[in-house]
Amino acid sequence: MARPTNVIELLQELVAIPSVNPHGNPGTDHVGEQAMGEYVADFLRGLGAEVALDPIEPGRPNVVASFEPKKAEAHLAFAPHLDTVSVTGMTIPPFDPVIRDGKMFGRGSSDTKGPMAAALWALRDWAQSSARAKSRIRWTFLALMGEEAGNDGAHAMAKKDFSSDLTLVLEPTSLGVVTAHKGSLWIEITTAGLACHGSTPDKGRNAIYAMRRVLEVIEQKIIPNLARQSHPKLGPSTMSVGTISGGSKVNIVPDACRIEVDCRVVPGVETEKLRASIEAELRAVVPEAEVRLQRYSPPLDTDESLPWVKKLGGQARGFTTAPWFSDASVLSSPKCPSVCIGPGSIAQAHTKDEFILLRDLEEGTALFKRWIQLAEESMHER
Repeated sequence: MARPTNVIELLQELVAIPSVNPHGNPGTDHVGEQAMGEYVADFLRGLGAEVALDPIEPGRPNVVASFEPKKAEAHLAFAPHLDTVSVTGMTIPPFDPVIRDGKMFGRGSSDTKGPMAAALWALRDWAQSSARAKSRIRWTFLALMGEEAGNDGAHAMAKKDFSSDLTLVLEPTSLGVVTAHKGSLWIEITTAGLACHGSTPDKGRNAIYAMRRVLEVIEQKIIPNLARQSHPKLGPSTMSVGTISGGSKVNIVPDACRIEVDCRVVPGVETEKLRASIEAELRAVVPEAEVRLQRYSPPLDTDESLPWVKKLGGQARGFTTAPWFSDASVLSSPKCPSVCIGPGSIAQAHTKDEFILLRDLEEGTALFKRWIQLAEESMHER
């Protein structure tokens, strides 16, 4: 098979490989990251990297690749995710990377195969240059599964105590360096009732009516309370009820109702304390209300004054924040400072006609090339 000759061709090949996250309604039978992981692994092996596929779930691996210098004095990493969101409702062929009007269309072109292609192509240029032989940096490329639902690939790396001097988690940030973003706390709330025939509702207990009181507490008390604690970069935590379901038939008084709540938390919020306080507030009004944690992704707050972070900010379009969550918050620790960066706009991510501007893709490639060059030169200036 012919190798791509430029970053645009590389991205076309990545988009053409389905890697849809299987959770929820993927909209296709072609789910999982196996084929995408194998392509990325083969590309990196072709550059001389040491590569391993680490299966996190069946057919869903992480790709862990490294370029080892003779003497490593620093460790820098790129960390895109392999998976994409569902293709349900798309108005374009999701895996046919058509180029039109200076844009490449297709699922993942923006989030996050475009940023991944830019970093891979920058590494290709470095790996084929004379700078590689003189390198004092261990360059790692982590291609992670499962970011779009659960961050399982990143959690697996964090459990293995992955560390670096700086990890660039690749997301479409318009080449700004995201040093802070909110975390995500998803909870399920249920209310119980007593079913009976709809013609005699007084003989039962309607779980939907109980949930109405839960919703009132959320809207009138819990959300205003969250707004009182604000982060200097990100503002307050927020809460939104995303789904509601209850009852089985119109003529049966429902004995159960369920909602799912999305709470975006800022750094400094203690998750378990927040969950417990929500449960206490609700049970004071609706004693039978049950609150269950579905998932939690921590917030990100990376120090912009760290030497490598500061160097990156000087090359990119400055520092910024984001309302979404990412693998960066899972990987980030004092031993693994992490930020998000990449070409393309988050406004195109997850859309029905997802695309990336080709000029953005090429600007991202150029930035990553400069980043690698700057990092290498700074090591030789010591």
